[in-house]
Amino acid sequence: MKINPLDERVTMDHVARLSGYSKATVSRVINREHSVKPSTVAKVEEVIRTLGYTPNSAASALSGGKSRTVAMLLPDVLTEYYASLLTGAEGVAEEKNYNLLLKTRSNKRGLDALVHGRKVDAFIIRSNGLDAVAHDFLISLRRREIPFLFIGRPPAGIDSPAVLIDNVGGSRQMAHHYAGHHFKSILFLAGLESNFDSNDRLYGFKMGLSEAGYHPDAFEVRFGAFTRELGYANAKTALAERHYDAIFAANDQIALGALQYCREAGIRVPQDLAITGFDDSYFSEFLSPSLTTVRQPMHDIGVVAMETIVKIIELGDARDHQVILPTRLMVRQSCGCPIGD
Repeated sequence: MKINPLDERVTMDHVARLSGYSKATVSRVINREHSVKPSTVAKVEEVIRTLGYTPNSAASALSGGKSRTVAMLLPDVLTEYYASLLTGAEGVAEEKNYNLLLKTRSNKRGLDALVHGRKVDAFIIRSNGLDAVAHDFLISLRRREIPFLFIGRPPAGIDSPAVLIDNVGGSRQMAHHYAGHHFKSILFLAGLESNFDSNDRLYGFKMGLSEAGYHPDAFEVRFGAFTRELGYANAKTALAERHYDAIFAANDQIALGALQYCREAGIRVPQDLAITGFDDSYFSEFLSPSLTTVRQPMHDIGVVAMETIVKIIELGDARDHQVILPTRLMVRQSCGCPIGD
């Protein structure tokens, strides 16, 4: 069978005729139903690849099947922070023959259309900063039995599968590293007080310092957004009031802002003040001095989140799908360590 893509759109009928199977069988293969023989799946998928057939997700959903589409819901402002996460999720989506749809939380009308039209099978949601509108959206998903999974800790009152990182353990490692440097006066530049990740990192840092014998008054906390601008402003205000031996920033953007202020103010890092961050952003190792930070496995988060939500879609079992991925201390120059330590 020869098909000119300029003359005729490839349909399920073409796949059925060329493969020798019925449309019902082709549909079962597309929807990954477990009753289909592996040899049949292989033959049908070969024909799909040969013809370049793309299933009609909307039609599949209307017929009671699956759209094979997962929506990833992220904050309104997208940064490089999410690039590696998306790469990991997209790789799994391609492998599992799913579409990954990226949406932001500001487009409420678009989100409602996805839900009411059953155009997606599930949602992966970044948990930080969810507002009341987003909370109502979660309730609507639950009522319509559309599964969802969080990247980060689920909001209070929402029982959901989640993929998390060990924020507490990562900050605890940093505290032990600070103790090794014998820092006396320490400033923790936190995110917003409502930010789950920031709060967990603060908790882990307190725990680690306590384990190292530090008095609770040995460090001060200042809250602000996870931005370079707030890092700059909070560092400027705090350092105008007193001297600190070290600053631990709750993310690398805050650390970057603090470094910028120190450079402008003539404060030498790390000779006069140590500064460290959390995330291991792409720029961290290229700064001067290179930034000591805690690496979170963003690519792995994307992989595990997509693998987990596909399992929930296909098996309908969300129990015990709480995964905590490890973090790693990346020691560089900004804490006072020479390269290689």
